[in-house]
Amino acid sequence: MVIEKLSLTCDRLLSHRQLACCRSYCGIPLDGMKMLIYTNMDIDHKPLLLTGHHGEISAMTFGKGSRPVLLCSASADYIIVWDIELCQRRTKEGKVAAGTVIGSLLGEVVYLSFCFSDERVAACSGATVYILSSKRQEVISTLTSHLRPITSAEFCPWNKDILVTTSEDRTFKVWDLKTEAVSYQSFVLSASPLLSVFFLEENRHIITGSTDGQLWCFSLTDDHKCHLVTKMDLQNMEKRHQMRLGTVSNQAGV
Repeated sequence: MVIEKLSLTCDRLLSHRQLACCRSYCGIPLDGMKMLIYTNMDIDHKPLLLTGHHGEISAMTFGKGSRPVLLCSASADYIIVWDIELCQRRTKEGKVAAGTVIGSLLGEVVYLSFCFSDERVAACSGATVYILSSKRQEVISTLTSHLRPITSAEFCPWNKDILVTTSEDRTFKVWDLKTEAVSYQSFVLSASPLLSVFFLEENRHIITGSTDGQLWCFSLTDDHKCHLVTKMDLQNMEKRHQMRLGTVSNQAGV
């Protein structure tokens, strides 16, 4: 069962923006260059206001850890990491909440992700992924191989040196962060761009999906190679589901 806990109205279209949500908080842009951070535990609590960007915020994500809870936000000018609890304390003291700039002038960043130790951040800009330190302004590595803009990048939960990227070129790539080289490149999966990637740690699978509603599940082996497990077409599954509902309704009405 899905229960709505919080409903927010934004001042601009957010359909192509990465918004931030974790177990404890959710965040949305405000007036383009500010952010409001809401606590999921007490939705009546006044949201935390964060300022510091001078360009429109294009991506936001929370870290994987809970002590501290980190937020990373990006605009064309800066990529900033915020310690949420520290920002809350500074605000209560009447001070301005401040973050740490970890990147600058890296272009329009469309996707951000933390590694599972929260020590590194992947930032996708154009056809390039920048691996950044989350503690200081340092570019650890620059990964370029896709032919079209990258749409997402995620760190592997069971191997800290693996990163998987998806792209508008309709492929995904598995990167070895030690060598900064591509370990595996998929074939062209679809006529539509790939949107995102998700890891299933219990069986070491990765799932990726395209804008036309198709999903692919691959196994990721120890040699960093991928093998197709299954493919699903969500539009066809939805049609079959609606047809079954219609059949059940007709039978009930007889």
